[in-house]
Amino acid sequence: MDSNKDDILQENEERITRYLHGEMTPDEETLFEKDIQSDETLRNQTEAIARTIKAMNALGSEQDRKLVEEMRGSSKKKTRPTRWLSIAASFALLITVGYYTYDYSSTVSLGKEYATAFPLSTEIRGEEDDEVFEQLTVLFDNVANNRDIDNTIEQLDVLWQQSQSDTYNEYTTYAPYIGWNLANAYLLKYDKKEARMVLERMKADYSTDNQICNIVDELLHKI
Repeated sequence: MDSNKDDILQENEERITRYLHGEMTPDEETLFEKDIQSDETLRNQTEAIARTIKAMNALGSEQDRKLVEEMRGSSKKKTRPTRWLSIAASFALLITVGYYTYDYSSTVSLGKEYATAFPLSTEIRGEEDDEVFEQLTVLFDNVANNRDIDNTIEQLDVLWQQSQSDTYNEYTTYAPYIGWNLANAYLLKYDKKEARMVLERMKADYSTDNQICNIVDELLHKI
């Protein structure tokens, strides 16, 4: 990942942390929420952190409950509960952002690295497949260049389902390429759960194809 990309991610993380801590002014909050709608990278980062925080919420709540019980059971402690209640939440947030910084960068890097590891072969294009081939070429190029990922995922997901149909259609032959690019697009969006689901389906469907299974297993191991 280049330094400019790192700078953008770092700047986004600082804004997200301030937003979640309630440290922004009303004007800053309005601008941040507006930017989320137009900035795909910022939106992906915010969604990823929000998902992680949601998963950690139960732990934070349990820590808060124990702190309250400890304070109630000790006559020597006069500290205001509200002050202590913020500690678990703040600590969880710091852990989340720190973990996210590493995991997000690693996951996106995997998506970029493996997107071109399984290129679309011109050898499988039939005489009547030119339109389909061109359509897939554009979508796969979007994945390779981390461009228009939300829209690309939406289209690839539809084509992936269609290619898995029991009835042969124009996308059947391209199914492994569609699945592979969809999985890597999910990684670029930091959605490891959906990426794993696609890769596991590929692993099951192409269990007799060593070339596909080996690269799928390799990526699954790294996620």
